Amino acid sequence: MATAKAEKRTSRQSVNAKVGLAPGATGTDVDALQKYLKKFGYLGEAPPAGIVAHESHLIIDSRPIAQAGKFDESTEEALRQFQAMAGLPVTGVFDAATKAKTSAPRCGNPDVGSFVTTGGRWATTDLTYAFSEFSPDLDPAQCRQAVHQAFSTWAGWTRLTFREGPAATAQIIIRFVTGDHGDGAPFDGASGVLAHAFFPGTPPAAPTPIQGDTHFDEAETWTLNVPPGAGQIDLTTVAIHEFGHALGLNHTPVTGAVMQAFYGGPQRILHSDDVNGITSIYGGYNIAEASWVHGTAIQIELPENIEFVRRFGFFTRIIGRPNTTNWFHFAIPTPVIVNNERKTFGPCMLRFSTGGASALVRDVHLYDGEVRVAAHNNVNLSGSQPFTRFGIAHAPKVLWGVGISIGVTFGGGTAANRTMDFISAGCDFQP
Repeated sequence: MATAKAEKRTSRQSVNAKVGLAPGATGTDVDALQKYLKKFGYLGEAPPAGIVAHESHLIIDSRPIAQAGKFDESTEEALRQFQAMAGLPVTGVFDAATKAKTSAPRCGNPDVGSFVTTGGRWATTDLTYAFSEFSPDLDPAQCRQAVHQAFSTWAGWTRLTFREGPAATAQIIIRFVTGDHGDGAPFDGASGVLAHAFFPGTPPAAPTPIQGDTHFDEAETWTLNVPPGAGQIDLTTVAIHEFGHALGLNHTPVTGAVMQAFYGGPQRILHSDDVNGITSIYGGYNIAEASWVHGTAIQIELPENIEFVRRFGFFTRIIGRPNTTNWFHFAIPTPVIVNNERKTFGPCMLRFSTGGASALVRDVHLYDGEVRVAAHNNVNLSGSQPFTRFGIAHAPKVLWGVGISIGVTFGGGTAANRTMDFISAGCDFQP
């Protein structure tokens, strides 16, 4: 497998054109630029239709159509739109920064569809997924962990639930494939297009088999490690992004959003723009009850790794010893059975702040009794976190009681940099 991947790395997504192309230019360099702009939806030659939309939810294509090989007004308009989407200075010139951006790893879904979705969403909020293939870079348990964490990230803000099930009845089929894999959108080898996903349709139209399916380019070297090694791609981050498409979200130009087109390294927490997008489609979740505790209820697993701890009123301040790790735990008061019914997990929440990146919340694990029901690994949060949610993909019934475990890494620097204030923790329960 390593040899095959090395051979595929010769294929790149970047535009093979000289820097400085501007309106009025002609020739093969302009052809190369136009090909890229067409592929990602900025010019009027449609990319593979299934990637963007299906016949149940499309309208007339209004994108500009350029004269082949000529840097005309349509090409300039398309290039400006690409630069704006990519967060670049909008110059209308194929400058060095633009060329560099075209070589960045990214999602294979177009940024500007040849069709516009008009309410693409699943008719059900209880979704099933299945694996058609696994990546040989990881064992199946690791692939499942990445996918479960990705779905849990979206479940933290909506009524959506996600369970692995038989492929014959699953809405979302997950594949690790290379090159031409039969969906009309062949992969290009490593370091270009990383993955793509198919939008859902528009109820009440029946979904087609391909809708929701999510494909990862096996020419990439996938990892769960953060930071990834040289040439490696964080599977969890890419899965969160692609499942956003599978749920009905398009790309966004908002800096810091998970649904930006370009891969910028690990990002396992949703931006407010992502949250606004997904809740505009599916709404939030119903809360039957909520239970919280103050930060003074925290339990410290390794007190020998603590330099200072003090409870101030209702929060706890902790200073970790330099270059140590620790786990902190909250037992959440849990109404397990109310009116002869067991409660269903909603998301769990944390409120905390740190003195900087030298006090880093690395992992957040959610428990029902001694059973871990979700693992949000390598979320790497620091600074002020007034209300951070952590979902559970499959939303199980509560059997024993909710626990939240928080893995923290303390680096070097001053005591102020290694300070954490744990303010509160809680869990919402659904009917």
